Amino acid sequence: MPSNSSATANAPTVTQTFYTAAREARDVVQRLLKRKREGLDWIDDLRELQQEFIQSSPQASQRECGAGCASCCLSAQVDVTGVEAIAASEFLRMCVSPEDLAKIETRLKRSTEIRRAQIKGQLPQRPVACGMLNSKGHCQIYAARPVICSGVFSTDRQACDDAIHAAETGDLSGSAPLDLVSIQATGGISGGLQRVLVENGYDGNLYELNSAVLTVLHDTQALQRFFDREDIFRDAICTEAHSPPRRNMVVRPYHLRRRESQLR
Repeated sequence: MPSNSSATANAPTVTQTFYTAAREARDVVQRLLKRKREGLDWIDDLRELQQEFIQSSPQASQRECGAGCASCCLSAQVDVTGVEAIAASEFLRMCVSPEDLAKIETRLKRSTEIRRAQIKGQLPQRPVACGMLNSKGHCQIYAARPVICSGVFSTDRQACDDAIHAAETGDLSGSAPLDLVSIQATGGISGGLQRVLVENGYDGNLYELNSAVLTVLHDTQALQRFFDREDIFRDAICTEAHSPPRRNMVVRPYHLRRRESQLR
């Protein structure tokens, strides 16, 4: 697993799988927008689409991920949309005891503090364990984990372990081979989700998972506020700013857009 970036860094150039997944994801997201249901419904519907691609991957038999393996969670930064962060927070409030929720919040705060310090150059770049992992290495939002988390499969467990060990010494160049069909489909679904959000005037930026969930962890009205276009993730770590409210979008002149469409 890549030790200093998301899993897509190890993927090849964009394939037809990516485009197909993105197109189908657009249809799913547009339906979800009309219904304005809970964040968990978004995760369920997007994962249902994702599973169609994952199950049909020709590399399925080569995967070496399994229960108890948390290499990705110990090494890779997870970037999510606001909707995915809200779904994770909904799941935690519904399914985790108050005692465990307090422990998770402490870990989220710690992970976020470390990330911010690394960004400022105050700490060296080292792997930061996801705050969702408990003391046994189990994901506490597994059923509601972000799309990227459920779409990355390594085909070499030893390479994952080697990448983590190297990263702990400051070498962030390690990576592991991935199920490429699954990661391409996952990238397409995430991209389709972001694009539809942006097209409808919502926050389609990507945020670091721990900081984003921490921001809305106790906000029971987070999804409604999100759809009311409130800037609820202003205190989260934005990892990709490509739409308001993180970035001002300038619409290209009509004659340029028309010319581009003619060249396709």
